[in-house]
Amino acid sequence: MINLDLNLKANRVLHAALTCFKQYGFKRTSMDDIAKSADMSRPALYLLFKNKTDIFRSLATQFHEITLSSAQNALRSDEDIQTRITNAITIRKLPLYALAHGSPHGPELFDVTMSTAADINARANETFQSYMTEALEISLDNGDIFANDISPKELVQIIYAGAFGLQTAAENEDHYAQLLSKMVNTLFNGLRSHKHNK
Repeated sequence: MINLDLNLKANRVLHAALTCFKQYGFKRTSMDDIAKSADMSRPALYLLFKNKTDIFRSLATQFHEITLSSAQNALRSDEDIQTRITNAITIRKLPLYALAHGSPHGPELFDVTMSTAADINARANETFQSYMTEALEISLDNGDIFANDISPKELVQIIYAGAFGLQTAAENEDHYAQLLSKMVNTLFNGLRSHKHNK
């Protein structure tokens, strides 16, 4: 799902926990399972994390920090705005799709993410949408695209809602990535058409 620096003991625990969660589900995974998977004792594990929820919230934090940083780098690249938006939304949404669909316990893990880390998710989503809004504002100001009667923030809301909805239509990760690209391409074709017809 995400690449963790496994030189750090806490990250090795997170990696082990994610493996257990995907294999057994969140409810059936015990701290003992995680300790064994991380090749450490339970007392050593409890020195790092209080419980499974603490571990899961730390996983969510790491996920968001990594994908937000990568998405921000994509938005700051020298590519055209359509490519930057496509890359950024894919970086953010594809790992979540993989979590929800890459394991028989995916739906449970998704539900746990929404319940135990809702505050973390909300802050990260708000941050990401602000990154995309800023990138679109700059492109609109530069005349790269033209939007009639719709704000950059609303464009981002449409993209984000579309990305969420396409998860149910996608057959697998590759298909989801293709659908994301086609969605952004369709939107930007309209934005470029408005520019040419202005």
